Amino acid sequence: MALYSAIRRASYKSTIPLSLRSIATATSSYSSPAVKNGNCGSVSRSFSIPLLQYYYSTSAVKKKKRKQQSSFDDILLQIIDSEIKFALDSDFHECVVDTPDDFPFKVQDISGKKVVVLTRDYGEETINIVVDMPNAGCENAEDDAVNSEEESEPQPSVPLSVIVSKENGSSLEFDVRAFPNKISICGISINEPKSSSNQLDYRGPAFSLLNESLQKSFYEYLEVRGLNSSTANFLLEYIISKDTKEYIRWLKNIKNFFEK
Repeated sequence: MALYSAIRRASYKSTIPLSLRSIATATSSYSSPAVKNGNCGSVSRSFSIPLLQYYYSTSAVKKKKRKQQSSFDDILLQIIDSEIKFALDSDFHECVVDTPDDFPFKVQDISGKKVVVLTRDYGEETINIVVDMPNAGCENAEDDAVNSEEESEPQPSVPLSVIVSKENGSSLEFDVRAFPNKISICGISINEPKSSSNQLDYRGPAFSLLNESLQKSFYEYLEVRGLNSSTANFLLEYIISKDTKEYIRWLKNIKNFFEK
Protein backbone atom coordinates (compact mmCIF):
# COMPACT_ATOMS: atom_id res chain seq x y z
CA MET A 1 0.00 0.00 0.00
CA ALA A 2 3.03 2.27 -0.37
CA LEU A 3 1.65 4.33 -3.27
CA TYR A 4 -1.80 4.56 -1.70
CA SER A 5 -0.28 5.80 1.57
CA ALA A 6 2.11 8.20 -0.12
CA ILE A 7 -0.66 9.90 -2.07
CA ARG A 8 -3.27 9.75 0.64
CA ARG A 9 -1.13 12.00 2.91
CA ALA A 10 -3.95 12.37 5.42
CA SER A 11 -3.41 10.30 8.52
CA TYR A 12 -5.44 9.95 11.64
CA LYS A 13 -4.51 8.76 15.06
CA SER A 14 -6.87 7.01 17.40
CA THR A 15 -5.90 6.73 21.03
CA ILE A 16 -7.70 3.88 22.71
CA PRO A 17 -6.98 3.58 26.45
CA LEU A 18 -6.60 -0.03 27.46
CA SER A 19 -6.26 -0.85 31.18
CA LEU A 20 -4.57 -4.07 32.13
CA ARG A 21 -5.15 -5.38 35.58
CA SER A 22 -2.91 -7.81 37.44
CA ILE A 23 -4.64 -10.92 38.60
CA ALA A 24 -4.24 -11.73 42.24
CA THR A 25 -4.41 -15.37 43.17
CA ALA A 26 -6.22 -15.93 46.44
CA THR A 27 -5.27 -18.83 48.70
CA SER A 28 -8.15 -21.25 49.15
CA SER A 29 -8.44 -23.13 52.44
CA TYR A 30 -10.75 -25.63 53.98
CA SER A 31 -11.69 -25.44 57.67
CA SER A 32 -12.90 -28.57 59.44
CA PRO A 33 -15.31 -28.54 62.34
CA ALA A 34 -13.91 -28.91 65.89
CA VAL A 35 -12.57 -32.41 66.51
CA LYS A 36 -12.01 -34.18 69.83
CA ASN A 37 -8.40 -35.35 69.75
CA GLY A 38 -7.53 -37.04 73.03
CA ASN A 39 -5.57 -34.76 75.36
CA CYS A 40 -5.51 -32.00 72.77
CA GLY A 41 -9.12 -31.09 73.41
CA SER A 42 -11.12 -29.36 70.72
CA VAL A 43 -8.95 -28.42 67.70
CA SER A 44 -10.04 -26.42 64.71
CA ARG A 45 -8.07 -27.61 61.69
CA SER A 46 -7.38 -25.45 58.68
CA PHE A 47 -5.49 -26.83 55.67
CA SER A 48 -5.01 -25.81 52.06
CA ILE A 49 -6.05 -27.87 49.02
CA PRO A 50 -3.37 -27.16 46.36
CA LEU A 51 -5.10 -28.97 43.48
CA LEU A 52 -8.39 -27.10 43.93
CA GLN A 53 -6.50 -23.85 44.44
CA TYR A 54 -4.56 -24.37 41.20
CA TYR A 55 -7.68 -25.30 39.24
CA TYR A 56 -9.76 -22.33 40.28
CA SER A 57 -6.94 -19.78 40.03
CA THR A 58 -5.76 -20.87 36.56
CA SER A 59 -9.35 -21.16 35.36
CA ALA A 60 -9.99 -17.56 36.37
CA VAL A 61 -6.79 -16.42 34.68
CA LYS A 62 -7.70 -18.21 31.44
CA LYS A 63 -11.19 -16.75 31.44
CA LYS A 64 -9.84 -13.26 32.02
CA LYS A 65 -7.23 -13.67 29.29
CA ARG A 66 -9.89 -14.87 26.85
CA LYS A 67 -12.02 -11.87 27.75
CA GLN A 68 -9.11 -9.46 27.28
CA GLN A 69 -8.14 -11.07 23.97
CA SER A 70 -11.73 -10.81 22.75
CA SER A 71 -11.78 -7.13 23.75
CA PHE A 72 -8.50 -6.47 21.91
CA ASP A 73 -9.76 -8.28 18.81
CA ASP A 74 -13.00 -6.27 18.80
CA ILE A 75 -11.07 -2.99 18.95
CA LEU A 76 -8.76 -4.13 16.15
CA LEU A 77 -11.73 -5.17 14.01
CA GLN A 78 -13.32 -1.75 14.49
CA ILE A 79 -10.12 -0.04 13.29
CA ILE A 80 -9.87 -2.41 10.31
CA ASP A 81 -13.50 -1.72 9.38
CA SER A 82 -12.83 2.00 9.57
CA GLU A 83 -9.78 1.71 7.32
CA ILE A 84 -11.68 -0.43 4.80
CA LYS A 85 -14.42 2.19 4.64
CA PHE A 86 -11.85 4.96 4.23
CA ALA A 87 -10.18 3.13 1.34
CA LEU A 88 -13.50 2.27 -0.32
CA ASP A 89 -14.51 5.94 -0.19
CA SER A 90 -11.24 7.11 -1.73
CA ASP A 91 -11.05 8.30 -5.31
CA PHE A 92 -8.43 5.66 -6.10
CA HIS A 93 -10.76 2.73 -5.41
CA GLU A 94 -13.32 3.73 -8.02
CA CYS A 95 -10.69 4.90 -10.48
CA VAL A 96 -10.84 2.98 -13.75
CA VAL A 97 -7.64 3.32 -15.75
CA ASP A 98 -8.44 2.96 -19.43
CA THR A 99 -5.75 1.59 -21.69
CA PRO A 100 -5.01 4.09 -24.49
CA ASP A 101 -6.07 3.00 -27.97
CA ASP A 102 -2.52 3.28 -29.29
CA PHE A 103 -0.95 1.57 -26.26
CA PRO A 104 1.55 -0.93 -27.71
CA PHE A 105 1.71 -3.27 -24.71
CA LYS A 106 -0.56 -6.05 -23.53
CA VAL A 107 -1.26 -5.80 -19.78
CA GLN A 108 -1.18 -8.99 -17.71
CA ASP A 109 -2.55 -8.42 -14.22
CA ILE A 110 -3.63 -11.09 -11.73
CA SER A 111 -5.62 -10.08 -8.63
CA GLY A 112 -3.70 -10.78 -5.44
CA LYS A 113 -0.28 -10.60 -7.12
CA LYS A 114 2.14 -7.71 -6.54
CA VAL A 115 3.46 -7.49 -10.09
CA VAL A 116 1.96 -6.36 -13.39
CA VAL A 117 3.58 -7.53 -16.64
CA LEU A 118 3.47 -5.63 -19.94
CA THR A 119 4.50 -7.46 -23.12
CA ARG A 120 4.91 -6.62 -26.79
CA ASP A 121 6.79 -7.73 -29.88
CA TYR A 122 9.04 -5.22 -31.62
CA GLY A 123 10.48 -6.60 -34.83
CA GLU A 124 12.44 -9.69 -33.83
CA GLU A 125 12.53 -8.61 -30.20
CA THR A 126 10.23 -9.43 -27.30
CA ILE A 127 9.83 -6.71 -24.70
CA ASN A 128 8.66 -7.46 -21.15
CA ILE A 129 8.11 -4.77 -18.55
CA VAL A 130 7.68 -6.12 -15.03
CA VAL A 131 6.10 -3.53 -12.75
CA ASP A 132 6.66 -4.22 -9.06
CA MET A 133 4.33 -2.65 -6.52
CA PRO A 134 6.63 -0.94 -4.01
CA ASN A 135 6.40 -1.98 -0.35
CA ALA A 136 8.09 1.08 1.08
CA GLY A 137 7.61 4.82 0.81
CA CYS A 138 8.29 6.28 -2.61
CA GLU A 139 11.62 7.91 -3.04
CA ASN A 140 12.85 10.06 -5.86
CA ALA A 141 16.11 8.70 -7.21
CA GLU A 142 17.01 11.76 -9.24
CA ASP A 143 19.00 14.60 -7.72
CA ASP A 144 17.23 17.28 -9.78
CA ALA A 145 13.85 16.17 -8.41
CA VAL A 146 14.67 17.40 -4.91
CA ASN A 147 14.70 21.07 -4.07
CA SER A 148 17.87 21.63 -2.07
CA GLU A 149 16.64 24.93 -0.63
CA GLU A 150 13.37 23.71 0.85
CA GLU A 151 11.85 20.39 1.67
CA SER A 152 9.63 18.99 -1.08
CA GLU A 153 7.15 16.14 -1.23
CA PRO A 154 8.54 12.95 -2.82
CA GLN A 155 7.06 12.14 -6.21
CA PRO A 156 5.15 8.88 -6.60
CA SER A 157 7.13 6.33 -8.58
CA VAL A 158 7.18 2.63 -9.41
CA PRO A 159 10.15 0.36 -10.15
CA LEU A 160 10.28 -1.33 -13.55
CA SER A 161 12.36 -4.13 -14.93
CA VAL A 162 12.48 -3.74 -18.72
CA ILE A 163 13.79 -6.84 -20.55
CA VAL A 164 14.46 -6.72 -24.27
CA SER A 165 15.02 -10.29 -25.53
CA LYS A 166 16.27 -11.53 -28.91
CA GLU A 167 15.53 -14.85 -30.60
CA ASN A 168 19.04 -16.16 -29.86
CA GLY A 169 18.30 -16.00 -26.12
CA SER A 170 20.32 -12.93 -25.21
CA SER A 171 18.60 -10.07 -23.43
CA LEU A 172 19.22 -6.55 -22.26
CA GLU A 173 17.76 -5.69 -18.86
CA PHE A 174 17.08 -2.12 -17.76
CA ASP A 175 16.54 -1.15 -14.14
CA VAL A 176 14.07 1.71 -14.51
CA ARG A 177 11.88 3.88 -12.30
CA ALA A 178 8.74 5.54 -13.64
CA PHE A 179 7.86 9.05 -12.43
CA PRO A 180 5.12 11.42 -13.60
CA ASN A 181 5.85 12.33 -17.23
CA LYS A 182 9.25 10.65 -17.30
CA ILE A 183 11.33 7.55 -16.65
CA SER A 184 14.72 7.26 -14.99
CA ILE A 185 17.21 4.53 -15.94
CA CYS A 186 19.27 3.33 -12.98
CA GLY A 187 21.28 0.54 -14.54
CA ILE A 188 21.69 -1.81 -17.51
CA SER A 189 22.89 -5.41 -17.65
CA ILE A 190 23.38 -7.91 -20.47
CA ASN A 191 22.33 -11.56 -20.15
CA GLU A 192 23.91 -14.01 -22.56
CA PRO A 193 22.11 -17.22 -23.61
CA LYS A 194 22.72 -20.29 -21.43
CA SER A 195 24.64 -18.20 -18.90
CA SER A 196 23.92 -18.81 -15.23
CA SER A 197 22.87 -15.79 -13.21
CA ASN A 198 25.22 -15.10 -10.34
CA GLN A 199 25.24 -12.32 -7.77
CA LEU A 200 28.98 -11.93 -8.34
CA ASP A 201 28.55 -11.25 -12.06
CA TYR A 202 29.50 -7.76 -13.17
CA ARG A 203 26.24 -5.91 -13.77
CA GLY A 204 27.68 -2.77 -15.32
CA PRO A 205 28.33 0.70 -13.86
CA ALA A 206 25.74 3.04 -12.41
CA PHE A 207 23.85 4.58 -15.32
CA SER A 208 24.64 8.10 -14.15
CA LEU A 209 28.36 7.39 -14.63
CA LEU A 210 27.99 6.70 -18.34
CA ASN A 211 28.85 9.22 -21.03
CA GLU A 212 25.97 11.68 -21.47
CA SER A 213 25.62 10.85 -25.16
CA LEU A 214 25.39 7.15 -24.30
CA GLN A 215 22.75 7.88 -21.64
CA LYS A 216 20.68 9.87 -24.14
CA SER A 217 20.95 7.07 -26.72
CA PHE A 218 19.62 4.49 -24.26
CA TYR A 219 16.63 6.71 -23.42
CA GLU A 220 15.90 6.98 -27.14
CA TYR A 221 16.33 3.20 -27.46
CA LEU A 222 13.56 2.62 -24.90
CA GLU A 223 11.35 5.39 -26.25
CA VAL A 224 11.09 3.91 -29.75
CA ARG A 225 10.11 0.60 -28.11
CA GLY A 226 7.19 2.24 -26.33
CA LEU A 227 8.59 3.19 -22.95
CA ASN A 228 8.02 6.94 -22.86
CA SER A 229 6.41 9.59 -20.66
CA SER A 230 2.87 8.50 -21.66
CA THR A 231 3.64 4.92 -20.66
CA ALA A 232 5.09 6.13 -17.37
CA ASN A 233 1.91 8.07 -16.56
CA PHE A 234 -0.30 5.12 -17.47
CA LEU A 235 1.73 2.77 -15.26
CA LEU A 236 1.58 5.16 -12.31
CA GLU A 237 -2.20 5.51 -12.54
CA TYR A 238 -2.67 1.79 -13.04
CA ILE A 239 -0.44 0.77 -10.12
CA ILE A 240 -1.99 3.35 -7.77
CA SER A 241 -5.43 1.93 -8.57
CA LYS A 242 -4.21 -1.67 -8.18
CA ASP A 243 -2.37 -0.81 -4.97
CA THR A 244 -5.60 0.50 -3.43
CA LYS A 245 -7.60 -2.57 -4.49
CA GLU A 246 -4.94 -4.97 -3.21
CA TYR A 247 -4.79 -3.06 0.07
CA ILE A 248 -8.55 -3.42 0.55
CA ARG A 249 -8.36 -7.13 -0.31
CA TRP A 250 -5.54 -7.54 2.22
CA LEU A 251 -7.53 -5.75 4.94
CA LYS A 252 -10.57 -7.95 4.28
CA ASN A 253 -8.43 -11.09 4.55
CA ILE A 254 -7.02 -9.85 7.86
CA LYS A 255 -10.54 -9.13 9.09
CA ASN A 256 -11.67 -12.59 8.03
CA PHE A 257 -8.84 -14.11 10.12
CA PHE A 258 -10.08 -12.43 13.32
CA GLU A 259 -13.71 -13.26 12.66
CA LYS A 260 -13.11 -17.02 12.34
